[in-house]
Amino acid sequence: MFLGALRRPDKATAHKELKKHLSLMAAWIAVIRVTPYVLHYLSQEKEELKLEL
Repeated sequence: MFLGALRRPDKATAHKELKKHLSLMAAWIAVIRVTPYVLHYLSQEKEELKLEL
């Protein structure tokens, strides 16, 4: 592929693609952030921290 074959997309197409990529990235970040909480909830471990002095 030669550099002459590359064309810049118009602004509307570039903006639409940017929005799509940002929404996919935000969805993946949300999945990664929520996964530990969901796994902890599903494990149903009753861990309590008790400090005895």
